Amino acid sequence: MKSQPQMILLLFIGYVFVYLDKTVTGFALLPIEKEFGLSTSQLGLITGVFFLAYSLFQVPAGWLNDRIGYKTMLILSLTCLGLCAIFFGALGLSFGLLLLFRFLAGIGHSGYPCSCAKAVVSNFSVEKRTFAQSVLLSSAGLAMTAGPIVAVMALEKLGWHSAFTVLGVAACVMAVLIWLRVPAPAQVEKVQVQRSAPALWRNPTVLLLFIAIFCVNVPSYGLMSWLPRFLVDGRGMSMDISGYIFAVGGAGIWISSLCTGWLVGKYFFGREPQVILVCAAVSAAAILALFYTTTALAAGVLLFIGEVFLMATFVTAFTLPMKRLPENIMGAAMGFINTGGTLGGFVSPIVIGFLLGQGGGYQSTFIFLALAMLCAGLAILPLMRQKAAPSVPAID
Repeated sequence: MKSQPQMILLLFIGYVFVYLDKTVTGFALLPIEKEFGLSTSQLGLITGVFFLAYSLFQVPAGWLNDRIGYKTMLILSLTCLGLCAIFFGALGLSFGLLLLFRFLAGIGHSGYPCSCAKAVVSNFSVEKRTFAQSVLLSSAGLAMTAGPIVAVMALEKLGWHSAFTVLGVAACVMAVLIWLRVPAPAQVEKVQVQRSAPALWRNPTVLLLFIAIFCVNVPSYGLMSWLPRFLVDGRGMSMDISGYIFAVGGAGIWISSLCTGWLVGKYFFGREPQVILVCAAVSAAAILALFYTTTALAAGVLLFIGEVFLMATFVTAFTLPMKRLPENIMGAAMGFINTGGTLGGFVSPIVIGFLLGQGGGYQSTFIFLALAMLCAGLAILPLMRQKAAPSVPAID
């Protein structure tokens, strides 16, 4: 299809804004903390409430995706995200309003991942889906490579209020471009979708991937939310240096996303659970070692390694349903699986804020993140006995 490259490009750019919103928020917590005099627990709630909404609306978003189409959901998601970012920056004048706008932003985010997955499944053959989806997920690497540098500059020159306003306007513009240029999906028979729904919740692949994605996103979003504060307060580094360290980790995410999609699709098809287990173990070790670093160089190297293998774990797990589940339930299945990931994003910053507030120190937080990463690999062990299906029929 001639429209495939254009569609992937537009969805990729949209994904960049989705990840930028979360990346900028991690750095914005520092000036927000000073402006409002918030505690670590309150800062954790600002991040956590976003993922609570993200989690609550994942399944409804997936359900809507299967009924109104991925294009409509993409437009609605980016528009909601953009407006909430504008409100967060322009009207976020109290702790309560900050919580409200981040909660609403989580609703906007909830429809984008499952809509992209549905678009990939609807427009690409089975053997090409892993690479296509990995290209989209590599947007996290771009957002975390350029995002921290751009975020620090924007926060210093514009302030966090204006920075979020600019981000919101850009996301709304992207929604318009998707409306104009992304092809509409073919109609799906509603009866078929409704009949397939009950079987989804009994599928062991879906349930195990739900757990795995939850565990992966605990360190993923835990690092995104709290690592800047750890580097500045715990290791005495400047905001600029912490931004560059984050950029190195983002480069690891970007490289890993693209390489994992190609390597797994070409050399490890059918052995994805083994890839997930090994990558999760390596990432856990790097994350734990990150706490013991005292220099920016060592922190950058370990974060790079940790993010490379974390993203390899995530991409392999997140694209596995595209090979083992039928297309007619893909939106709902991806929405359910991604709910696990967003729940991880909800739990992680709140637990870290609690540990720090109780005087546990940063060591306890890094142990928590490393153990969660290891559990992501262990959760996939039962799937090693299953073989990838040569074809993926619809569920009746």
